[in-house]
Amino acid sequence: MVNLIPHSQALIRAGDQPGDLGAVAAMHGVLYCREQGMDQTVEAYIAGGLADLVTARARDGDEAGRLWVAEAGGRLVGSIGITRATDDAAQLRWFLVDPSQQGRGLGRRLLDTTLGYTRSRGFRSVFLWTIAGLARAHHLYSQAGFTLTESRRVRQWGIDVVEERFDLDLAAAQRSEHAPSRASTTGGAR
Repeated sequence: MVNLIPHSQALIRAGDQPGDLGAVAAMHGVLYCREQGMDQTVEAYIAGGLADLVTARARDGDEAGRLWVAEAGGRLVGSIGITRATDDAAQLRWFLVDPSQQGRGLGRRLLDTTLGYTRSRGFRSVFLWTIAGLARAHHLYSQAGFTLTESRRVRQWGIDVVEERFDLDLAAAQRSEHAPSRASTTGGAR
C-alpha cells in the first residue's frame, strides 16, 4: 500500500544537502525504468547534469542555477531545477514527482518555485526538454504558459521516444499578466 502524504506536508527546500544529487538521480532512474522502460543511461544522464550544476555553482554561485527537492515522510518525493543556458534563457530540468504524490498540487508548487526564481534572476525565457506521453507534466507546462516548439523522434536511454521542447517567454507572460482586461463594458462576450 502506498503511503499518501498531503502536499501541505511536503517540504520544498534547496537540493544542496549531502545525498540530494544521488537521490534525485536514483529517483529518475527508478521511475523512468519502471514507467517508461528506459535503461540505466537515463540515470547517468541525470547524474551528469546534476554534477555540471554543482560545478557551475561552485564557480558562479546562484547565477548558475538551482536545484530544489521535495520531502515528505522522511523521503524524497520530488525534484526540479533550473540552469543558466544563456544570459537571457534558463533551462528547466529534473522535474519529477513521485507517483504517490501526483495530483496533489506538489508539481505545481515545484514549478511555481522554479519560475519565481527565473523571474527574480531576470531571465527572459525558459525552455525544457521532455518526452511525449507525460500528460500530467505537459498539462502543468501548458497552464504555466509554455508552448510546444519542437518535437522529434530519437533513440535514447534504451528506447525510442518522441522528445519535445517547450518554451516560455517570461517577458510576454508578464505583459499579459499586467495587460488591461479586454472585456466589454456591457459584460457580454464577443
